[in-house]
Amino acid sequence: MFNQPDEAIRPPEVVRDRVAEDGNALVHSNDELASFERVLSWSHAIQNRRVAANWMRDGRFWFSEGAPPEAVLKIFDPKDGSVAGLIDMERARNSLQRLTGHAPSDHGLPFEAMRLSEDSSICFTYGGQGYELDLETYRITPVPSPNRTDSWLANLSQSPTAPGTFTRPNCFGNRWSAPEIKSSDGRWFLSLRDHNLCLRSADDGQIEIITRDGEEAHEWDVETPSSLLGGVVRDTASSWSPDSLRFFATKFDARATAPISRTHMLGYRDSVEWLRMARAGDSLPTYEPFVFDVLSRRPVRIDVEIADRFILFIGWHETGREVYFAQFSRDFRTGTLFGADPATGAVRSIISETAETFVRIQHDVICGRSGCTTLPNDLGFLWESERDGWKHLYHYALDGSLLNQVTSGDWPVCEVQGVDVEAGMVYFTAHHDQARPYDTHLCRVSLAGGQAERLTEGEGVHEIQLSPDFGCFITTVSRPDSGPQSSVCSNDGRNLHRFPGTDLTELKATGWAPPEQFCVKAADGETDLWGLLFKPRDFDPAKRYPVIEYIYGGPQTACVPHDFEIENRSMLTLKHALPQLGYVVVTLDARGTPERSKAFHDAVYRDWRRHVTADHAAALRNLATDRPWMDMDRVGIWGHSWGGYYTIASLLDEPDLYKAGVASAPGLDCYSVFLSEPYLGGVPGEETKLAYDDADVIGEASRLKGELMLAAGTNDVAMWHDAVKMSDALIKSGKQHEFVMLPEQYHAYGAVSKRYLVEKIVRFFAANLQASTSALPAS
Repeated sequence: MFNQPDEAIRPPEVVRDRVAEDGNALVHSNDELASFERVLSWSHAIQNRRVAANWMRDGRFWFSEGAPPEAVLKIFDPKDGSVAGLIDMERARNSLQRLTGHAPSDHGLPFEAMRLSEDSSICFTYGGQGYELDLETYRITPVPSPNRTDSWLANLSQSPTAPGTFTRPNCFGNRWSAPEIKSSDGRWFLSLRDHNLCLRSADDGQIEIITRDGEEAHEWDVETPSSLLGGVVRDTASSWSPDSLRFFATKFDARATAPISRTHMLGYRDSVEWLRMARAGDSLPTYEPFVFDVLSRRPVRIDVEIADRFILFIGWHETGREVYFAQFSRDFRTGTLFGADPATGAVRSIISETAETFVRIQHDVICGRSGCTTLPNDLGFLWESERDGWKHLYHYALDGSLLNQVTSGDWPVCEVQGVDVEAGMVYFTAHHDQARPYDTHLCRVSLAGGQAERLTEGEGVHEIQLSPDFGCFITTVSRPDSGPQSSVCSNDGRNLHRFPGTDLTELKATGWAPPEQFCVKAADGETDLWGLLFKPRDFDPAKRYPVIEYIYGGPQTACVPHDFEIENRSMLTLKHALPQLGYVVVTLDARGTPERSKAFHDAVYRDWRRHVTADHAAALRNLATDRPWMDMDRVGIWGHSWGGYYTIASLLDEPDLYKAGVASAPGLDCYSVFLSEPYLGGVPGEETKLAYDDADVIGEASRLKGELMLAAGTNDVAMWHDAVKMSDALIKSGKQHEFVMLPEQYHAYGAVSKRYLVEKIVRFFAANLQASTSALPAS
């Protein structure tokens, strides 16, 4: 990645007192940079041992050990705890060789994708072609591709029975890719085309457009697994009614939302794209709910107010007699569960809750998480609430009457995993052990309430796969310092089988060392803050090392990983890689972030900035009191998105601590987008003016003392504009700074731009923190 001057070939110590010819970076040794590169792309050094279950009707599950082309398929039986081969590998490879004329490579199965059919066969793809393997005869037959004429008539690029993708509108002004929604009877796929609703036959692929009034900024939408930044966030309930005769849809209207520009400058002529994303206080897009009758193609409007509200589909009554959805007020102080008659559109309010601050995290709702679970057999709903100071589950009847509080205690629920109606048990994940408040465990409790039973053991984050019959579950536990370990347990927590764990030997050979989990006090001197500390390569406690903090700080997520980070995303793994260049790296979650108590989270309410910068600074200073090798005269900070905002806020609020910062894709102006409204008390106005003004960092540009590098993609609406505004304010104040423009990049950067920015970050901190170690002063 890095082009080094000749001095880089010297022995593997930092080349000191030498600035590269471009004048912007101290030079690291080749050995250090090689180790940095290896850790930055560390996923190749980890064999992920996470077991992904494919559950079968009889309670068993099959899974793949290894990845193509060395995948080995096995099957687990929870009745006796046995693991056996799913297929005869030699027979399968021989059949594939007879079919294709050449032997498969390596020693496993080279299937690119596969699924187990109910008729004892495996459907898989190999070389882009679909095949079916009969598990009795081991005969492999090709699965025919769509007929060319059918493909042309139906505009198909895949088999009619396979779900395709389409794009949905959203309140961010972009479009999200989403999968087609298959009807309950398997006959139809529901999606959008040219802003209108359409049905595609699963039999022959024929497409019917069923609405004609959709247009740009006033179009139809359907609920699907929500997709953000290209990844599926969570599964939501199907829009289809159980009998496949109706489906839920909304009319999305952004016409009253003021447009914001995105300029493309790399072509022969500039082009301007106009997106509709609301600024704070602007008109929000509206979502008008409908139920469509499939036979008559007739829409039935559901009669509710839609202005200044976010809507989220919840599901259908199991008989199809009622459809459920939730609405959240613009300030997120009120959330309401509605039920509607699909035949008439008549609506009733079932549950409504109002909080002094906010009842849900805004991003959760936008990305499809409602906090409401529908129960079968007319048992009603499970509703998440923080009314007693912690996020717990409350059982409501169909008529909206509160039956009981299901969970209780000084710990928060994370997710409902499933409800065993016959046994009357609710399975859920929770931060159940407040001695380690970010560890995640599987628990269960009676639907009638009572003492929750923790089913998982051991420190760390337990990722759960619950069997459909509730007979057993798979837990994959990991910590920042130990890789994933999967086990199968019975539904009462007894261990049935432990799979091989993740071997970190190759990763450690790259120079990576496991981080240290820590707990220190916040600025109030009372609240515990948790985080991670990464020590430098070849750590020597007799030396002093510069410190770099990675910050996020935003109220919709906790950024510190308390599990083992497998995913190779360089902007996240950078905190693992920078220690290879001689830094101590620290990351922590301050007050105002979720996953703790309601009071911990509410610290952000009408105080967007000060408690965050104070907590982070206090945590670093407290951390250094018994770690003299942390050089507190050489401290840097970097963050992305709201982490970019808090990077600049920290430079302004704590100039004696932070000497240099990198603000990537920074959301700097709380007026520039509606996302801050729930946490600042609502839309801009007389009551909220102090909160908005106190959050302003652009207006304080003249106070900047430390070194600053801004970075933003030109396609990142609002963030690009904010970065330009900040740069303009700095220029007018005579403040030198760097501005890295990433052409045609969005909020998440592409690989080439990301690598370029990583090198800029390394050079920036090397130049401004002098990334060489020094001996501790004599006592």
